[in-house]
Amino acid sequence: MAAVGEVRYRDDEVHNEAVRVAYLWVAMPAAPRIPGATSPALVQVAETLGKRSQLATEIIKGVILPQFVILPLAVLLVWLALARGIAPLNELQQRIRRRAADDLSPIDEMEAPEEVSPLVRAINDLLERLDRSLATQRRFLADAAHQLKTPLAGLRTQAEIAQREIDAGEREPEALKRSLQQIALSSQRAAHMVNQLLAMARAEDRELAARVAEVRLARLATETVRDFVPRALEKRIDLGYEGPGADGETAEPQRSSVLGHALLLREMIRNLVDNALHYTPPGGTVTVRVVSDPFGQVVVLQVEDSGPGIPAAERELVFQPFYRALGTDVDGSGLGLAIVAEIARQHGATLTLDDTREGPVPEGSSPGARFTVRFAAWPADRLPRAAPLASGTANPA
Repeated sequence: MAAVGEVRYRDDEVHNEAVRVAYLWVAMPAAPRIPGATSPALVQVAETLGKRSQLATEIIKGVILPQFVILPLAVLLVWLALARGIAPLNELQQRIRRRAADDLSPIDEMEAPEEVSPLVRAINDLLERLDRSLATQRRFLADAAHQLKTPLAGLRTQAEIAQREIDAGEREPEALKRSLQQIALSSQRAAHMVNQLLAMARAEDRELAARVAEVRLARLATETVRDFVPRALEKRIDLGYEGPGADGETAEPQRSSVLGHALLLREMIRNLVDNALHYTPPGGTVTVRVVSDPFGQVVVLQVEDSGPGIPAAERELVFQPFYRALGTDVDGSGLGLAIVAEIARQHGATLTLDDTREGPVPEGSSPGARFTVRFAAWPADRLPRAAPLASGTANPA
């Protein structure tokens, strides 16, 4: 039984009709013969459920049903607002889709919504850089085709001359020998050009340059100098090396190590030495030098020669592909120094060019050229140990 004075509720039926009943027990005085005694009385109030159902129905009609009308209208208004807001973006998208594949002109910022102006400016900057890159690539291909055309044309001409001499019955051994020598020389030039183009492509390959490991720069330099000794002897040029390991030491100081790709660094040193041997006259000197910073901050590679040098006005131009210094009759591809500059850039190194002889040059002497490449030195405990590359050897990717 519920406590006295506590209201309780229950569902019930009265005359087969459902009602909601509220009831409580009330304390009532007992019979007069028992002083102070009380007797609880039950008080019940019932109400039919019809009014409750009617009230719930009215609430549904007054609150929920209007939402079914307002919600679609709200969705429609939001859709119209969004469609109107992104209409300029759709128009911009259509203009970009209608562009030709070679159209890299900037997008008009005035026709784009103000909210996306920073995005349009970023796209225009990307298009400008892409246009410059493609223009450089087109010039490179045109120059490469032009440079390849010369040895191939010479090869064809010499072959035709030899064929005409044979057809005419002229079988002088010396004439045929000269023609064959020219054919061999032209084919050698074409092969050298192709090799330089491949080296340039490797130097520009960012994925290849990203695969780095410890490289002993002094060891690479000594191995490269050793490879060029026969050619230097043939031209009567004094080719030497200065730096760690020059005195026959087998152990190389750790501070001459750099973080890089051995294949690319070897290619860079080869091109520097090859360039020096090309322009150094017989009886001259070419020196390859590796200098280690005693504080372990940088490793310096220098290649200097006693050749004619490069005028100050042309020192920036010689690192461009296919550029040849004025007044030189040396046979070459014009790609060697461009490859050197690209490899130095991929390794975060600084490349400078100055005269070997500082100050006034005596009459009858040449200023020479000194190429200096400065690498950031990496302490031995921070260098990765992946490294067959540490010995200066690498497999092309």
